[in-house]
Amino acid sequence: MLVTKKELEYYYPEQVDAEYEKQRKIRENRKRKRRKSQSAQKLLGIGFAIIGLILSLYILQGYVNITKMRHEITELENQKLELKREKEDLVAELEGMKSPIKVEEDALTKLGMDYPAEEQVIYVDIKELDFADNKDNMNIVNESSIVQRFKNIFSLLVGLF
Repeated sequence: MLVTKKELEYYYPEQVDAEYEKQRKIRENRKRKRRKSQSAQKLLGIGFAIIGLILSLYILQGYVNITKMRHEITELENQKLELKREKEDLVAELEGMKSPIKVEEDALTKLGMDYPAEEQVIYVDIKELDFADNKDNMNIVNESSIVQRFKNIFSLLVGLF
């Protein structure tokens, strides 16, 4: 150790100062680079955090839209069920109104109708006509038979009430 101390004393002070300055500059450059790299790393970390936050908000917005759509679907399904129930009620009410018993009761009570007496019933006798005469007679017979059939049907319906 004594030898090394003596060797250092033989250096020129200018060389020692220059060597010391070089080492000091190297240390300062390293410190600057570390500071720059640390600040760059901090900025990079903050940037990633902001990007992550934006992506999270975007995904969250998507989930909000999905939830809204599900809520709307649920409401529409509930409305659909309500309308089906209402339709079933109306169909049941309509069937009750269309039944022959209900029609008969309404005719008796509301309209004051009654079954015909024996004197009111008229029976019509239809004679067979000869269709071989000619075509003009056929048209007349067809028209009169159709009219006669309608009269018969109408009289039967009136007879029911």
